[in-house]
Amino acid sequence: MQERSILVVSEKERERTALTQILKKIGYDQILSAQSGGNAWAFLKSKKIDCVISAYEMEEMSGLALLKILRREEPVADLPFFLTHDAFTKIKVIKAGQIGVTGLFVIPYNGEGMKDKLFRALEKIKDPVIAQVEESLEKGVDLIERQEFTEALKVFQTLVNQRENPEYYFNIGYIKTSQGQHSEAIEAFSKATQLDRLFVKAYEAMGRAYKALGDAQKSEECLQVAAEIYMDTDKLGSAEELLNEILEAGSNSLNVFNTLGVLHRKKGDINQALRQYKKALKVHPDEPYIYYNIGRLYLDMKNTTQAKLYFQAALDKDHGFEEAKQVIKAIDLGLV
Repeated sequence: MQERSILVVSEKERERTALTQILKKIGYDQILSAQSGGNAWAFLKSKKIDCVISAYEMEEMSGLALLKILRREEPVADLPFFLTHDAFTKIKVIKAGQIGVTGLFVIPYNGEGMKDKLFRALEKIKDPVIAQVEESLEKGVDLIERQEFTEALKVFQTLVNQRENPEYYFNIGYIKTSQGQHSEAIEAFSKATQLDRLFVKAYEAMGRAYKALGDAQKSEECLQVAAEIYMDTDKLGSAEELLNEILEAGSNSLNVFNTLGVLHRKKGDINQALRQYKKALKVHPDEPYIYYNIGRLYLDMKNTTQAKLYFQAALDKDHGFEEAKQVIKAIDLGLV
């Protein structure tokens, strides 16, 4: 255990000291400390760290924000990350679980409980479900490398259709949280986020296999699913690469343009989002949702005149478009 390096992150010196002392007591000697999330991120980029234990609440950058950044960066995306707090609420547990926290340590600390969780995380003792999915993924990738694409697709199809998918474990996490069983909730959320990272690789590999077999439509469908998983986990750069790859293959899919529009809106690049939606309009001029989404962008820009024009265009294409009716009404009443 002495060879494992643990980064302790907290703005409070007393908390860093207390955590360092208990970690040494349970057998960990290589302990680094950072007094903010920003300092911690600098450590993670420059030093080999095996595990992070961070305070949940910090002023400059919260532990949750640090975790979110870490889970987006491939070299450290799987690093064990624990959050500490003296009172985890249900909302805090769900937020941490959705992002992919490894576990929670409640203050005052339970040394034995910490020792067990750290050992399991650092020794990478995998849940049987995760191990099985990894094995299937490796088998499928190996088949692709051997150009046995049809057999690879059978492996991946079985994998993504299995009952114990990420959504299944996310639901367990929500149930356990509502029951106040926070440790069990985090285990379920952790399993779900690990499966998400594996499933996105499976869908990408399926897309490549279908492309090699000349099935452009199936390839696009799989790469689109992978892009949406990346977006759900805030890996916007990876999502954008896949969506652009689909377009470069000659696709005029409404879904791709629409997803790119959503992606750029999430990134805060409204002009680029607008360009994507307007490209979509050239190919799909009768699709009401494109007009509606452009209207929403103009609302983001506080341009209610242009927004209303596009909401009205959406309504002209679909007279029963209730959302468009409601927003036009809100604009007319000066509520937005």
